[in-house]
Amino acid sequence: MRKQIDRFKSVLLKESVNDSNGFNKIDKIIRAYIKFVLSSDKKINEYVPNTHIAEVFKDVLIYSELENMNPDIFHNVKHDPYDSIGKNNNPDDYDRLDDGRYVKKETYSVGINDILIPEYFDLGRLKINGINEIHKIYQKLIKKEDDVRNNIKLGRIVLPYEYTNNRLSKSDKIRIK
Repeated sequence: MRKQIDRFKSVLLKESVNDSNGFNKIDKIIRAYIKFVLSSDKKINEYVPNTHIAEVFKDVLIYSELENMNPDIFHNVKHDPYDSIGKNNNPDDYDRLDDGRYVKKETYSVGINDILIPEYFDLGRLKINGINEIHKIYQKLIKKEDDVRNNIKLGRIVLPYEYTNNRLSKSDKIRIK
Protein backbone atom coordinates (compact mmCIF):
# COMPACT_ATOMS: atom_id res chain seq x y z
CA MET A 1 0.00 0.00 0.00
CA ARG A 2 2.82 2.39 0.90
CA LYS A 3 4.49 1.83 -2.49
CA GLN A 4 1.28 2.79 -4.27
CA ILE A 5 0.97 5.99 -2.23
CA ASP A 6 4.59 6.92 -2.96
CA ARG A 7 4.10 6.20 -6.67
CA PHE A 8 0.93 8.34 -6.68
CA LYS A 9 2.75 11.24 -4.98
CA SER A 10 5.60 11.07 -7.49
CA VAL A 11 3.09 11.22 -10.36
CA LEU A 12 1.39 14.23 -8.78
CA LEU A 13 4.72 15.98 -8.34
CA LYS A 14 5.72 15.35 -11.95
CA GLU A 15 2.37 16.65 -13.21
CA SER A 16 2.54 19.75 -11.05
CA VAL A 17 6.11 20.49 -12.18
CA ASN A 18 5.20 20.01 -15.86
CA ASP A 19 2.02 22.08 -15.56
CA SER A 20 3.49 24.91 -13.52
CA ASN A 21 3.10 27.47 -16.30
CA GLY A 22 -0.33 26.34 -17.47
CA PHE A 23 0.64 25.50 -21.04
CA ASN A 24 -0.28 21.83 -20.64
CA LYS A 25 -3.83 22.88 -19.80
CA ILE A 26 -3.97 25.23 -22.79
CA ASP A 27 -2.58 22.49 -25.04
CA LYS A 28 -5.10 19.93 -23.83
CA ILE A 29 -8.09 22.26 -24.23
CA ILE A 30 -7.21 23.60 -27.69
CA ARG A 31 -6.50 20.06 -28.92
CA ALA A 32 -9.96 19.08 -27.65
CA TYR A 33 -11.45 21.95 -29.66
CA ILE A 34 -9.55 20.87 -32.79
CA LYS A 35 -10.62 17.26 -32.32
CA PHE A 36 -14.24 18.32 -31.85
CA VAL A 37 -14.17 20.42 -35.03
CA LEU A 38 -12.63 17.66 -37.12
CA SER A 39 -14.97 14.96 -35.79
CA SER A 40 -18.11 17.04 -36.31
CA ASP A 41 -20.29 15.92 -39.21
CA LYS A 42 -22.23 19.16 -39.11
CA LYS A 43 -20.76 22.23 -40.81
CA ILE A 44 -19.97 24.75 -38.06
CA ASN A 45 -19.85 27.85 -40.26
CA GLU A 46 -21.75 27.91 -43.53
CA TYR A 47 -19.06 29.94 -45.31
CA VAL A 48 -15.88 28.05 -44.37
CA PRO A 49 -15.05 24.35 -44.04
CA ASN A 50 -14.45 22.84 -40.62
CA THR A 51 -10.81 22.25 -41.56
CA HIS A 52 -10.28 26.01 -41.85
CA ILE A 53 -11.65 26.52 -38.32
CA ALA A 54 -9.33 23.77 -37.08
CA GLU A 55 -6.39 25.53 -38.79
CA VAL A 56 -7.21 28.78 -36.97
CA PHE A 57 -7.23 26.93 -33.64
CA LYS A 58 -3.96 25.16 -34.61
CA ASP A 59 -2.30 28.53 -35.31
CA VAL A 60 -3.32 29.74 -31.84
CA LEU A 61 -1.94 26.53 -30.31
CA ILE A 62 1.38 26.83 -32.18
CA TYR A 63 1.84 30.46 -31.17
CA SER A 64 0.95 29.60 -27.57
CA GLU A 65 3.54 26.81 -27.55
CA LEU A 66 6.21 29.09 -28.99
CA GLU A 67 5.39 31.68 -26.32
CA ASN A 68 5.70 28.98 -23.66
CA MET A 69 9.15 28.04 -24.99
CA ASN A 70 10.44 31.66 -24.89
CA PRO A 71 8.33 33.68 -22.44
CA ASP A 72 10.98 36.37 -21.88
CA ILE A 73 11.16 37.10 -25.63
CA PHE A 74 7.37 37.29 -26.06
CA HIS A 75 6.72 39.44 -22.98
CA ASN A 76 9.63 41.90 -23.24
CA VAL A 77 9.46 43.29 -26.76
CA LYS A 78 11.19 46.66 -27.02
CA HIS A 79 9.87 49.47 -29.16
CA ASP A 80 11.52 49.76 -32.54
CA PRO A 81 14.42 52.21 -32.83
CA TYR A 82 13.82 55.55 -34.46
CA ASP A 83 16.10 58.37 -35.63
CA SER A 84 14.87 61.40 -33.75
CA ILE A 85 13.38 61.57 -30.32
CA GLY A 86 11.84 65.01 -30.71
CA LYS A 87 11.52 66.90 -27.46
CA ASN A 88 13.37 64.84 -24.87
CA ASN A 89 12.03 65.81 -21.46
CA ASN A 90 13.31 62.70 -19.71
CA PRO A 91 16.51 61.18 -21.17
CA ASP A 92 16.30 58.27 -18.72
CA ASP A 93 13.42 56.85 -20.79
CA TYR A 94 15.71 56.12 -23.77
CA ASP A 95 18.74 53.95 -24.55
CA ARG A 96 21.26 55.19 -27.08
CA LEU A 97 22.20 52.66 -29.77
CA ASP A 98 25.66 52.28 -31.31
CA ASP A 99 24.54 53.93 -34.53
CA GLY A 100 23.34 57.08 -32.75
CA ARG A 101 19.64 56.35 -32.76
CA TYR A 102 17.55 56.03 -29.62
CA VAL A 103 15.20 53.33 -28.43
CA LYS A 104 12.57 53.72 -25.78
CA LYS A 105 13.23 51.58 -22.69
CA GLU A 106 9.61 50.48 -22.32
CA THR A 107 8.69 46.97 -23.33
CA TYR A 108 5.39 45.43 -24.28
CA SER A 109 4.01 41.93 -24.55
CA VAL A 110 2.81 40.02 -27.59
CA GLY A 111 1.88 36.99 -25.50
CA ILE A 112 -1.50 35.29 -25.51
CA ASN A 113 -1.25 32.52 -22.91
CA ASP A 114 -2.56 34.66 -20.07
CA ILE A 115 -5.84 35.45 -21.86
CA LEU A 116 -6.66 32.15 -23.61
CA ILE A 117 -8.26 30.36 -20.68
CA PRO A 118 -11.17 30.74 -19.85
CA GLU A 119 -11.92 33.82 -21.98
CA TYR A 120 -11.53 31.92 -25.24
CA PHE A 121 -11.27 28.19 -24.64
CA ASP A 122 -13.20 26.30 -21.96
CA LEU A 123 -13.97 22.57 -21.89
CA GLY A 124 -17.15 23.12 -19.86
CA ARG A 125 -18.68 25.33 -22.53
CA LEU A 126 -17.51 22.93 -25.23
CA LYS A 127 -19.28 19.99 -23.58
CA ILE A 128 -22.52 21.92 -23.01
CA ASN A 129 -22.99 23.27 -26.53
CA GLY A 130 -20.06 22.36 -28.76
CA ILE A 131 -21.14 23.62 -32.18
CA ASN A 132 -22.23 27.04 -30.91
CA GLU A 133 -19.11 27.36 -28.73
CA ILE A 134 -16.79 26.56 -31.64
CA HIS A 135 -18.63 29.01 -33.90
CA LYS A 136 -18.53 31.76 -31.25
CA ILE A 137 -14.79 31.34 -30.58
CA TYR A 138 -13.99 31.20 -34.31
CA GLN A 139 -15.96 34.41 -34.91
CA LYS A 140 -14.15 36.04 -31.98
CA LEU A 141 -10.71 35.01 -33.30
CA ILE A 142 -11.24 36.39 -36.80
CA LYS A 143 -12.45 39.85 -35.73
CA LYS A 144 -10.02 42.64 -36.58
CA GLU A 145 -10.06 44.06 -33.05
CA ASP A 146 -9.44 40.72 -31.30
CA ASP A 147 -6.46 40.73 -28.89
CA VAL A 148 -5.31 37.16 -29.60
CA ARG A 149 -5.43 37.61 -33.38
CA ASN A 150 -3.61 40.93 -33.21
CA ASN A 151 -0.93 39.69 -30.82
CA ILE A 152 -0.24 36.71 -33.10
CA LYS A 153 0.07 38.96 -36.15
CA LEU A 154 2.17 41.54 -34.31
CA GLY A 155 4.39 38.88 -32.74
CA ARG A 156 5.17 37.41 -36.15
CA ILE A 157 6.18 40.88 -37.32
CA VAL A 158 8.26 42.21 -34.42
CA LEU A 159 9.88 39.00 -33.11
CA PRO A 160 12.83 37.37 -34.87
CA TYR A 161 11.88 34.48 -37.15
CA GLU A 162 13.75 31.93 -35.05
CA TYR A 163 11.21 32.48 -32.24
CA THR A 164 8.06 32.37 -34.37
CA ASN A 165 8.96 29.58 -36.81
CA ASN A 166 6.09 27.07 -36.70
CA ARG A 167 8.41 24.14 -37.32
CA LEU A 168 9.95 24.61 -33.87
CA SER A 169 6.71 23.57 -32.18
CA LYS A 170 5.41 20.07 -31.68
CA SER A 171 1.90 21.28 -32.44
CA ASP A 172 2.88 21.91 -36.06
CA LYS A 173 2.69 18.16 -36.61
CA ILE A 174 -1.10 18.08 -36.06
CA ARG A 175 -2.69 16.81 -39.27
CA ILE A 176 -5.82 18.56 -40.40
CA LYS A 177 -7.59 17.00 -43.38
